[in-house]
Formats: sequence, C-alpha cells, structure tokens
Amino acid sequence: MKTNLEVPQPEIGSAPGWPVVLYFHHVHPTIRHYTAVTPTAFDRALGQVGDHFLPLEPQAVGSVLQAGGHRKPTCLLTFDDGYADVFEYALPIAERRGWRIVVFVSVDMVGRVEDHPVRGPLGHMSWAQLEELVRRGHIVASHGYAHIPLNRLDPVQAQTEIDTAQRLLEERLPSMPDWLAYPYGEVLQPGVVRLPSLCFGSVKAPARSWDAAPHEIRRTYLPADEPRRWDHCLNEWRRTWKPSELR
Repeated sequence: MKTNLEVPQPEIGSAPGWPVVLYFHHVHPTIRHYTAVTPTAFDRALGQVGDHFLPLEPQAVGSVLQAGGHRKPTCLLTFDDGYADVFEYALPIAERRGWRIVVFVSVDMVGRVEDHPVRGPLGHMSWAQLEELVRRGHIVASHGYAHIPLNRLDPVQAQTEIDTAQRLLEERLPSMPDWLAYPYGEVLQPGVVRLPSLCFGSVKAPARSWDAAPHEIRRTYLPADEPRRWDHCLNEWRRTWKPSELR
C-alpha cells in the first residue's frame, strides 16, 4: 500500500533549532494507515530516530520554549486519539529505548470501542491506562472532546469542545498540561477562541518556531510503507541545526 498522495510530504521537519515532533496513530501488527506501523517497524523507527536525535522529555517542553529552542537535534514523540494499541505495543518499546511520549486523547472516546469505517473496531485506552501512563512519566493531553474538526464549528461550539475536554482531563489527570492536538490537524487562529497554551498541528502546519506560533506547532511522520525513505527524512530534519550542533 502506498502513502496517500494527498497527504502532505513529511520531509519538512521543524523550524531551525526547534525539536522535530513526530506523530503516530497506531502501533499495531495489522492496522494500515500512513501514521500506523507494526511493533517491529516502530522499534526500528525509534532506533533510527535515536541515531539522529535526542529524545525530548515531554516535561522539558516548557524549558525548550523558554530557551527559544534546543541546541542539539531533539525529537518529541506524540500519538493521537489514545488508541489501546499504543498502550499495548508502543509503550513497552518506547520505554525500553528511553523515550517518554505524549498521548493526545479524544476525551469522549476514552474506554470505548470505535467502529471505524475503514479500520474496523478500534479500542481506546481506559482512564486507568491513561492514569498508568502518567504514573510512568508520560504526558496525556487533549485531542478535543468528540474528535470534530474545530474549524468547521462556530466559535461557541469550538470553545465548548476545547473547554469540555480540558475540564474532564483536569478532573481525572490534574497534573497534566493544557496542550491540544487539533483533530485532523485543522488549526484555529488565535482570537477565534481561547486556545490552550500549546497547540499541535500536523504536516499541514508550516515549520515555525514555537515561540512565534505556539498554537500551530508542526508535526511530521515517518512514511509507514516506505521505510527506505526514513533515513532521507531524518537527514532532512537535521538540516535545520548548525553543523557545530550536530557533533
């Protein structure tokens, strides 16, 4: 299966001196999607990424923002939707390789089985599993309440989606930051609604510095069905650092 040609190309990483942010949806033996990999491929991916980038601890994101970037090539690892296969397959691999992750959950789907029109029944992590993630040093943040593209809602509805999700997360996971990953990568412009402190987009977002665009942080991906392309992506992402910083 080839990568969907309508999906923006992943070779653009981050603004100069800012961490690359990777996103996945699934780590699963059989699910196919441009941001889904098998457990074996995920293990290989983290090995290759780790050869080029330092893992960025999610708790250090605020420090990187205050410092205006990072002096070494770093990578933040994120997952969207809170699928149960991330807990089952991705988490052990990530922890064994020394990575901590950010999981953006669609709050209304927590603990439910989604009847996906293409991928079939998909389980979402339970609150107990999300609490376990937090205990193990990972971050859980918002992917909206009902996984609706926020830019298709009027401002009042969009604000309700954002606020409801954040309120429920604060009740269950009070130590977590008020970050948001836009559903479907469809960003909202500041001023339309009150946005959380940091908002993450997708490959649709331009590569801008986080302090200049904290509500439109670009994320990219490793093309799931083209592993021969991964080294090229990694090398392109590293180009934004100065040669002295690559040593």
